Amino acid sequence: MKPIFARMFKMGDMGEVANEKWVGLCKNFINRSIPTVRKRFFCFASIDMKVLYMIILSKVAHKLIANDPAQRRCIRMAAKERKTFPPYLAFLLFNAAFFMMDTTNSYFQIHLNSIGFTKTMIGTITGTASLVALVFQPVFGVLTDSAKSKNRVLQGMVLMSALLYPLILLNKNFIYILLIYTGYAIFRNFQHPLNTTLSVEYSEQSGKPYGPIRMMGAVGYALMMSLVGVVSAQEKGVEKTFILYSAICLLNILLISLLPRMKGHNRKSEGKKISPMVLFKSKPILMLILFQILINVFTNLCRSYFGIYFTDDMGGSNQLYGTMLSVAAAIEIPFLFMADKFLRKLGPRLMLFILGAITAVRWIVCFFATGTTTLFVVYCGNFINILETVTFALLLSRMVAPQLKTSVQTLSATIQNVASILISSYLGGMLADWIGIRPLFLLSGVMVAVVTVIFCGFVFKFDQNDPALGANE
Repeated sequence: MKPIFARMFKMGDMGEVANEKWVGLCKNFINRSIPTVRKRFFCFASIDMKVLYMIILSKVAHKLIANDPAQRRCIRMAAKERKTFPPYLAFLLFNAAFFMMDTTNSYFQIHLNSIGFTKTMIGTITGTASLVALVFQPVFGVLTDSAKSKNRVLQGMVLMSALLYPLILLNKNFIYILLIYTGYAIFRNFQHPLNTTLSVEYSEQSGKPYGPIRMMGAVGYALMMSLVGVVSAQEKGVEKTFILYSAICLLNILLISLLPRMKGHNRKSEGKKISPMVLFKSKPILMLILFQILINVFTNLCRSYFGIYFTDDMGGSNQLYGTMLSVAAAIEIPFLFMADKFLRKLGPRLMLFILGAITAVRWIVCFFATGTTTLFVVYCGNFINILETVTFALLLSRMVAPQLKTSVQTLSATIQNVASILISSYLGGMLADWIGIRPLFLLSGVMVAVVTVIFCGFVFKFDQNDPALGANE
């Protein structure tokens, strides 16, 4: 053991560069120490291997290097690796909890409607908040790609949104709600692209399928939605969903700490930095983002007011609405599990065409609906929208180098939000007040069909042999 420690002590002042070698030497020391400990302390002959590691680390190693903080830190790093939570399981649990946060979103518009806000006022609040949040999203994306830990960035975002969201209940003044919701949106809107980046990047690095990770989001959403539906049906139940959101956020903050650390790749220590501006020079990426924007704009035009359409126009209860969301999320599960297989078997263009065609039919059926039963059935096809989201995320991630993975997801989300603000929120709110919500479904269905035919028939030319953008930088 002495030669090993001699080498360890010589490396004591080499700093961060030597960390990996240090950990390797520590592991080597531990492995070579085990037979000696077992011979000397026969009672350990059948002891669990992990316990042996901890005994050696805490007793033998600590005494030998007690006066060197750098070496103690490296020993702790080796021990920490032994105690790491299974990464894939951590991502499964985290995504289940992450999408629980979405369960309360649809009750925000219902709350505003219940306190007397018009649809134009609701659209102004959601639109303005998203517009202001857009200023921060590209900045957040660039900073995250160069951050030492993307996990810490996400934890900070979730914490801020948890603190701000319940404050909406303190006052019914339009300006007050606008300001608080805007602050909330700044931190909330960046969470989805960042979570997508973390999950997809881990999936690519580990070779694990992304579908089950996203599937757990549907599982968590379905389970929590059943609870939210019950809570919302109580007296002042809609207001209680705001408090429930903060509780879910705290759970997410804890689960993020279980994830393996995902660092930004666009740093000098990782190699040559790549400017995010190169994304605007890639026609395939821009065309895919444009298609995603157009589909989501017309989809969000319907989804933004679906809750009001279901409860006020069609007479559905808040509890039935919550049940519908829960059932729809449960139906998503098997399809998300097979999302990767669908994409490989059908190919990107055919996959996007089928999803777009089904989306168009769904919204047109909503236009002709005469009761909540039809709307319930149509909304249960929400797995189509989720499959679209997964497909877009996988395609965008595969089209860029690691240094740009967060930036491309953020760019996509940012441009989508711009379009959603101009059409879904502002124009959608005014149209809903002028002509009603029902005609919006027909408009959206027709436009989704037209966009799908044009892009999938004439624009897209996916070539899997093309190198990832920035890979040769």
